[in-house]
Amino acid sequence: MKYRMDEITESCLGKMLDAKKNKGEYQPYLANINVRWGSFDLEKLSLMRFEKDEEERYGIKYGDLIMCEGGEPGRCAIWRDELPNMKIQKALHRIRPNTELVDVEYLYYWFLLSGRNDLLRRHFTETTIKHLPGETLKQLVIDLPDMKTQKGISSVLRVIDKKITVNEHINDNLSAMAYDIYMHNFFSKKPNAKLKDILTEAEKSAIQVGEAKTSNGEYPFFTSGATILKWNEPFVDGRNCFLNTGGNADVKFYVGKAAYSTDTWSISAKSEMSDYLYLMLFSIKPELDQKFFQGTGLKHLQKPLLKDRPIYVPEKLELEAFNRQVMPMFDIISENTRENQQLTSLRDWLLPMLMNGQATISD
Repeated sequence: MKYRMDEITESCLGKMLDAKKNKGEYQPYLANINVRWGSFDLEKLSLMRFEKDEEERYGIKYGDLIMCEGGEPGRCAIWRDELPNMKIQKALHRIRPNTELVDVEYLYYWFLLSGRNDLLRRHFTETTIKHLPGETLKQLVIDLPDMKTQKGISSVLRVIDKKITVNEHINDNLSAMAYDIYMHNFFSKKPNAKLKDILTEAEKSAIQVGEAKTSNGEYPFFTSGATILKWNEPFVDGRNCFLNTGGNADVKFYVGKAAYSTDTWSISAKSEMSDYLYLMLFSIKPELDQKFFQGTGLKHLQKPLLKDRPIYVPEKLELEAFNRQVMPMFDIISENTRENQQLTSLRDWLLPMLMNGQATISD
């Protein structure tokens, strides 16, 4: 049965950020940058003044769908009380479903599919930044199956997404453990060499990021962005670091066959020091951003300058003990990354088939 969005949900935008006019107590709020597809980034929350009588209007509850109004309109995630007393800023829609008519997880997957197949795009207003205004959101039409079917579809897709999330949490914990081991053993060591003394560079890629966005290959494709895409053939194998060369500093690590974009610098290290190299670079990421990225417009990584940076090279026994601890961690992280790419492909294949009725859930 077809419904307008305002027939099955109650929605509103968050509070306008205005330091001069806003009154009340400072409280954390979600902004556009904090909302990912299916999750929230809660590491860098800003504060805004909220008055007591604004708690209900701008507060969010368990089961609310929080959606970006601009930037990437439609990007959303379900709030599950990750933090107490959270509010939203004006760049976000709070969508509160009528749970007798629509399952919030089914609604999330409907928006995910609609974002993928450009169904939402036709409703955007565009000047320099795309927007999905509140009144337009309320007029969107959704074809809802019965509640049993909704819950069956969302439960299948949720199982896949939960496994992806579990793998991500495992990777985050292992990465933090490896970083702590590096910091404890090596961070204060006096330099005895330069980065170029241990560095091995892979060939520069000729593949643009845009070319990989439509690829469905089996190998991870690293870019200067956060998303790992796919490519149909590997450029490197083994234990490799992937550094951004434009924009902001970042470094990633992967064990296995992989590809990378033309704006990504692929490097490794001699004498089984690649894991050490990655953690050393990760530990100086603020320095990379401030000292080694230069330029008047878009900043770029100054490779010759970075190659001359003094570093500490571990003694043989030190390195062996270090590798025995951290190499198994990065092996697991890379295996989980591969599994998550496969799970994402499975979910993205099932998503339209289930939502369009091409595949059904049996009892």
